[in-house]
Amino acid sequence: MKFTAFSHPIVNKAYQRITPFMKSKKTASYFTLTLSLFTLSFFGLFAIRPTLITAISLMKTVADLKQLSIDYENKIGSLVRAQSETEQIRDDIRLIDIALPSNSYFSKLARAVEKFAAQENFSVNQLQIDPVPISNPPTLGKLYEYGFILVGTGKYPSISAFLNHLVNWQRIVSIKSMEFTQIGGTESATLRLSLKGTTYYEP
Repeated sequence: MKFTAFSHPIVNKAYQRITPFMKSKKTASYFTLTLSLFTLSFFGLFAIRPTLITAISLMKTVADLKQLSIDYENKIGSLVRAQSETEQIRDDIRLIDIALPSNSYFSKLARAVEKFAAQENFSVNQLQIDPVPISNPPTLGKLYEYGFILVGTGKYPSISAFLNHLVNWQRIVSIKSMEFTQIGGTESATLRLSLKGTTYYEP
């Protein structure tokens, strides 16, 4: 293989160094093959660089999507557990709403008193309920109360059973005072009950 001199000093110097090795056809073939492979690798790297960048970007996107999927699964699991816990205490929530309603419901108080009295043969002579605003008060989330006065007559077992119904009612009722008066002389078993109580609500 015949080689010529190069005008550029660096190239010419490199040429002079490799010239002794290139005198052998076998060595020249190996050199040419190595140079070709190096050239292909060098330019091939630039050719596949966009593909490599795209592949790396896709791998990062896939990893981000997997993490996002895990986060969503965790949130969904939390929501399912919260819903399950809500279902478990649903009955308790209903009892709380009855015990402390969001409205005064004074008519329900009157009906409950009449019902308990009828069940126990207790006669209600008077039921006076404090004035209660029909619309919701301006401050929500605050505990409100209103009082009532009850006067009725009956025998002691009937009065005792009536009071038992009242204090064990699902709605919260506080008895502030009670007064018993015997009716019809010392031989009579009929008593008059005068009661002051309070009930509550939270809008």
